Amino acid sequence: MAYDLNQTVFSLSLASNAVADIKATTSGYNTELTAYMAAGLNGGTLQDLSSDGAFANYQGPAWPGFFPTMNSQLAGGDWQVVWGPCVWVAPLKHGSKILSLYATNSMYVGWSPSLNTYVVAIAATNAENVMDWIDEDFDVYARTTSTWPPAIPFTVKRHEVLPAATPQISAGTATGISALLGMTDPKQGSLQSFLASKADSGATLWFTGHSLAGALSPTLAFYLYPDPTKSGWGTINLLPSAGATPGNQAWLDLFSAGYPDATDLVNMHDVVPRAWNMLPTVIQPKDKAGNYPSIFGMLGSGTVSVGYTVDLLVHYMERRIRDITYANITHNMFGAADFSSNWGHFTWGTVTTDAQGYTLKSDPAWSDWPAFTDSNPVTAQNPAQTGKATVMDQIGQLITATHIDQYVHNFGLTPSQLLPEVPADWKPQAPDLDSFQAMLHEG
Repeated sequence: MAYDLNQTVFSLSLASNAVADIKATTSGYNTELTAYMAAGLNGGTLQDLSSDGAFANYQGPAWPGFFPTMNSQLAGGDWQVVWGPCVWVAPLKHGSKILSLYATNSMYVGWSPSLNTYVVAIAATNAENVMDWIDEDFDVYARTTSTWPPAIPFTVKRHEVLPAATPQISAGTATGISALLGMTDPKQGSLQSFLASKADSGATLWFTGHSLAGALSPTLAFYLYPDPTKSGWGTINLLPSAGATPGNQAWLDLFSAGYPDATDLVNMHDVVPRAWNMLPTVIQPKDKAGNYPSIFGMLGSGTVSVGYTVDLLVHYMERRIRDITYANITHNMFGAADFSSNWGHFTWGTVTTDAQGYTLKSDPAWSDWPAFTDSNPVTAQNPAQTGKATVMDQIGQLITATHIDQYVHNFGLTPSQLLPEVPADWKPQAPDLDSFQAMLHEG
């Protein structure tokens, strides 16, 4: 299957998440995750990249890499990494306890000579990294926002609530932009200097990213090029997907003046792009049958149920946006209100684990879900889960399907494994609930 340019750019966006579930041995910009991400993109012998990293014991063949494998399908067919990849690992601590050494932000630039097109691809929220949730996704308080443009490097500082007429972005968005601008390719320098050296009236530049990067990618583009017509590039295009709101209406007005055609690709059943100005639309009060109408369909009720838990989480998150009103980049919506199309998820058809504990996955298959109604509500057991069926695992399955799988399926693509899954003992224990809740409340 030959991809068109939009499919290609979205595929490059997904490839930026190559090291999302791999733990580093240390923190900072210069960890082994950078080499692992380069191998995920370009290919390489994983076990030779670090003597004590996650792939030190890997005995499989050389990893083929995303671009060598996919170039025959990608538009242009000659993509290569020309800046980066760069990975930032923030040492998230609570007291003396280190909670995470997973990638916090990742980014690279791909280039197609035949298309004369550059793509800045930024990684999504790393579900394994608590910092992404606490410091970038969830720091949306009115008293920690940054005026526009943010001072770089950005440091969160508490302040009085700013007037609504003041253009401002969330502290989480500013933190992410600051981390991206702090990245340096050893040979090519900063992203800003690299792009300045490549700007050409005959060339096209894209910014793309999903989830967290659905907010970061347009914001970074606007920071670097507030007026695209004066950028030196022939065209600057944006392809954010599933992004939350970067800033308030005053900021959005400025952004829209520079990028009047910008849209955020959004699945109507995805909760993430409803943050932080549409949270009340996620779930409604119980109906006569006792179930909760929601963007996922009917959610079962009870003291410990999917419906009760989602309702509780949404109301908790609404508390974070007191005294500020965020505004979303125009949504380019897909999906069916009656769940008649693109409603389901992917599963891997073939999963093999070698003697060292590394897992390879292939042959992804799409499975349709039925509409979840009062007679067939979502529960811990419905739809079916692998492993232990818990309420939180079911919520996780719903979010994975609506926030990732259904975007891939909407583009007419199938997922691919970017790097082998590392052994279980290379994944740190999840932070205890008390620490996680304490950090949520500290904002």
